[in-house]
Amino acid sequence: MTAAPGAVGALPAKRAALLVFVIGALLVLSLWVTRAPIQIPLAAAVTAVLFLATLLHAEAGLVILIASMLLSPEISIGGAGGGGLEGSRSVILRTEDLVLLLVGFAWMARMAIHKDLGAIRRTQLNACIFAYSACCLFSTLVGIETARVRPLVGMCFVAKYVEYFIIFFITVNYVRTGEQLRRLLLAVLVTATLITAYGWWQIPSGVRPSAPFEGLEGEPNTLGGYLVLVFSVACALALSLPPAMRRLKRGGALLSMFVLPPLAATLSRSSWIALLASLVVLATFAPGRRRLIGAAIVAATLLFFVHPKSVEERVLYTFQGEGTTTEAGRLRLDPSSAARLSSWGDALRGFVQHPVAGWGVTGYGFLDAQYFRILVEMGAVGLLAFVLLAGSAAVAFHRAFTTLSDPLHRALGLGMLAGLAGLLAHAIGTNTFMLIRIMEPFWLLTGLVVASLSFAPEVP
Repeated sequence: MTAAPGAVGALPAKRAALLVFVIGALLVLSLWVTRAPIQIPLAAAVTAVLFLATLLHAEAGLVILIASMLLSPEISIGGAGGGGLEGSRSVILRTEDLVLLLVGFAWMARMAIHKDLGAIRRTQLNACIFAYSACCLFSTLVGIETARVRPLVGMCFVAKYVEYFIIFFITVNYVRTGEQLRRLLLAVLVTATLITAYGWWQIPSGVRPSAPFEGLEGEPNTLGGYLVLVFSVACALALSLPPAMRRLKRGGALLSMFVLPPLAATLSRSSWIALLASLVVLATFAPGRRRLIGAAIVAATLLFFVHPKSVEERVLYTFQGEGTTTEAGRLRLDPSSAARLSSWGDALRGFVQHPVAGWGVTGYGFLDAQYFRILVEMGAVGLLAFVLLAGSAAVAFHRAFTTLSDPLHRALGLGMLAGLAGLLAHAIGTNTFMLIRIMEPFWLLTGLVVASLSFAPEVP
């Protein structure tokens, strides 16, 4: 049989054409690199490396995402619109936001290439996540249609509201074994140790500790909420793990004590309340609750007699105040607390005007209180979706703690149950569930707990 004419040279010709194309592309790229500012080629290179790392190995992307909590500069992309303080602020993105979105795109590309990965894994949280995301989008579209929301700003904030779910779905889809869970949990704990050490480094300077790259004034309240989540998980490991897992048990005990001084130094009243809520849950469910209660009593006694002057002044300032205050009987609140209470009243009046779908995300103005912000921006339907989402997460954590046989998975479930209670308390005075430094580790750890429910055997 004779070969068809040109068949022998067809394959080399295709290879030669591909080689010419690659050489030409590299030539154009080299000319662009020599003329562009150095930051752009570096950013492009880092982006390509991160995308390829996630595409080839999903865990690499997750670990990079966890580590990026230490290096997250802010990027301002324009005014936030709305009224009041919100109107004077910018839509602030961090490099973490961009890394998270990039990892998400890489994961979708990975699923398209490796079809054996399947679609999004079914979990008990999926419906609530999609319902909450739909409420965010629907209320904002209504706000845009009625000119209450600036389209670009509103959609950017919607993306920030729901971007954290990306890491949850990636984690749930990737984690299939206990060893994978352990590695990612260790990455979270190591990162938490480094951020806590950074908080310790700030204490001698007399400033309120905050996470790196938090702007000129810092965000101590954000660091406080993050440390409460870390404390909850670390303390649960210390109280729940058996003696056979003594390394993790001792490491959890040390980390839980390590985070307390920076947490106190943040002078964040919302974080202090969150810590109390977390301790209540741990004292209720943890196997070693007696040790925890005893340690808490001793620590509270010592803190009463020996405490930093700044902590005492912060507590007294709350109830004595100065300048413009709000009085309730003999109680006088400081200007910050008074302004927050006033904003809550304004939010309730705004909710009455649009009770179902709300004003739309960013449509009403700035509110530094998660529940009132959801209520006025997304209405009763949005608040209901948020409550169902938080409740579903709590049920998953409790189920992991009470039914799983692996002690590490049980301890993580307990830690996340306490952490969720703390964050729900923290959200009274903060937009906790919008903050990437808190939500990124929270939803990754939530993904670990939910994944453990699918591959770990349950006790009868």
